[in-house]
Amino acid sequence: MNAGPLVSKFNRKHLLLELIVYLLLALSSVSMYVTDSKPSLVAKLVAVGLALLVALCIWAFCLKKITLVGNELEVKRVCLPFLKRFYRLAEFDSYVVEEQNVDETLHLLNQGRRLLSLSSKTYENYAELKQALSVVGLKEWGADANRAVDSVFKKSELVGVFLMLLFVMVGVAVPVSEYFEDGQVTLISAILGLVCGLPFLAGFLYGLSHCKRLSVWRGHLEVQSLLCPWKTNYYALDDFDDALEVFTQLQGEKRKALWLVREGKVAVSISQPYYANYDVLEHAIGLVPSRTIEMNYVKRLRYQLGKTIDI
Repeated sequence: MNAGPLVSKFNRKHLLLELIVYLLLALSSVSMYVTDSKPSLVAKLVAVGLALLVALCIWAFCLKKITLVGNELEVKRVCLPFLKRFYRLAEFDSYVVEEQNVDETLHLLNQGRRLLSLSSKTYENYAELKQALSVVGLKEWGADANRAVDSVFKKSELVGVFLMLLFVMVGVAVPVSEYFEDGQVTLISAILGLVCGLPFLAGFLYGLSHCKRLSVWRGHLEVQSLLCPWKTNYYALDDFDDALEVFTQLQGEKRKALWLVREGKVAVSISQPYYANYDVLEHAIGLVPSRTIEMNYVKRLRYQLGKTIDI
């Protein structure tokens, strides 16, 4: 073990490229407003400045400075250095290495739950950090039935969901800008913005509700929805009364989902189109569906909103 503290070093080239991507996305989000001739130059500059500031804050908030001293880890947010988190290495019982092309990510676990992640893309001295942690006795999560399985989103579906949010913004912004008079939003612009934005908003919220981070570990299921990322639900797989395989016809395609049922209601719905490793998740959960059901989109939505299953 190193006598002195081991401090993480950021990979500046990767982080600079990542920052540029964030800033370009921020500029694209306000491009329609900026190119519109109606707002004043000051208003355009303020909009661009705010968009860039938000992008910068999001980028910086994701960066963590890690210091390893003896048997303790200090994790500090770059943009909020007063928000520190301390871990004793005894809190971690194992680790998982996730490989992606030439890069890899080290996840530190406690009973299968991820507490901290280190990426070779983010840290220049990733190998040194990984070596230091392995010296203190952490072992890789066993490649057996108890191995933690984490969900992997399909990028195409995830991008589609957030495009709906972009359509919401455009659907509201265009009518408002068209009927913006004397510095005030007119009644007709408010109504048109509401009418144009609501359908896309409903689609965005519905799609986001299906995007759940799932982790299956030691007979438990951890569910975190992107719709409410601050809330995480934990289930024991033995608590589910039944499992159903559900098919829904949508846009000429049959979409498959696994419903985990408890007390006659859908407790967890896992939709195949949203996950690149759906089959792996299904196998890890290990609950064999008692029935295969085909239903229309409206009926499926009613059950997912809490209606007691009566089929």
